[in-house]
Amino acid sequence: MLVGSRVSHFCDAGGRTTTLSRRSANLRSQSGFTLPELLIVVAIGMILATMTIPLFSTAVNQYRLRSSAVDLDGLLQRARTRAVRDNRTYTIQTALLVQGGFTYTQVYLDLNGNQALDPGEPSIQLQRNVTLVTGGGIPAIPNAPLEFTPQATTAQVNFSARGTPCVFVGGFCSSWDSAGAAPNQVGFVFYLRAPLGVAGTSWSAVSIGPSGRFRAWSYDSNVWSY
Repeated sequence: MLVGSRVSHFCDAGGRTTTLSRRSANLRSQSGFTLPELLIVVAIGMILATMTIPLFSTAVNQYRLRSSAVDLDGLLQRARTRAVRDNRTYTIQTALLVQGGFTYTQVYLDLNGNQALDPGEPSIQLQRNVTLVTGGGIPAIPNAPLEFTPQATTAQVNFSARGTPCVFVGGFCSSWDSAGAAPNQVGFVFYLRAPLGVAGTSWSAVSIGPSGRFRAWSYDSNVWSY
């Protein structure tokens, strides 16, 4: 060994010479995170989770909203076709289903008129966090883009044997609404809602025009479009 050298040598069991400094370096390289380093990593992870979880939740709810609107549009078209095929007037009904701690809205075609969802009746179930809204608080679609004056959101939706939306007047389902000062052709709009972010709301809609035309609507930046 050279004079003044700080490197110590020893022989292992196989007779190989190894330096202590090299073993110390290897041990340091194999050691894990220190406690402060782990705390920093955990803190960064919590910050990232706080930022990304609301965004993910919003994206999921928007997907559920669009999917529910597509399902509702499909059910309504089936109801119209069934009314024409059977040469009968059919009514769209809703029901609530509590499942797994969540309340879901079911929409169905009431074939026998008993106001209950029976086996074999066409139906859909709106996805979690998606609700069918009636009454106030709705950013209603203006009549101009709708191209008709819709019935109240609380009105019963029916399809006549001709496949047109109608309301019952004196026991007959009429395609004209005589409740106002001037008769209007009957049309309906279903409004769907889902939570958006912390306190926001995302909207979608399905309209049924007087001729039986369907449109799926989305609401963005306070503007409805289809």
